[in-house]
Amino acid sequence: MPESDEVPAAARVAPPADGAGPAGRSPQSVDIADAASARIIDLVGKVRARTTLKVVTLLRIVVYGLVVAIALITALVLIVLGVVRIWDAYLPLDPVGRRVWLGYVVVGGLLFLGGAALLGRHRTARR
Repeated sequence: MPESDEVPAAARVAPPADGAGPAGRSPQSVDIADAASARIIDLVGKVRARTTLKVVTLLRIVVYGLVVAIALITALVLIVLGVVRIWDAYLPLDPVGRRVWLGYVVVGGLLFLGGAALLGRHRTARR
């Protein structure tokens, strides 16, 4: 194994004596091939920019939107559970069983009123 980066003499290929380009082609045919391949590469890049990049961006929006929606729903459920637990622990009502269902009624009523207000606002904004 040679220690230098030099190519062995047996592996070297001598350029054609007539001045032709690679594989015996003339310089003009090499230029046409380079121009054609450059046009094809540009065309593929334009098609990719118009299609693939937009689809990837849309899919990123959908995936991140789903992640955020799931996180918000989880946070809302945990907040409601926390409010009911705080209501149950700190509201001085007797008997004890009344505190729990009353907490559910109050929190559920507040959520119902909030939903009804949003629904009413949605219908008026649509008209």
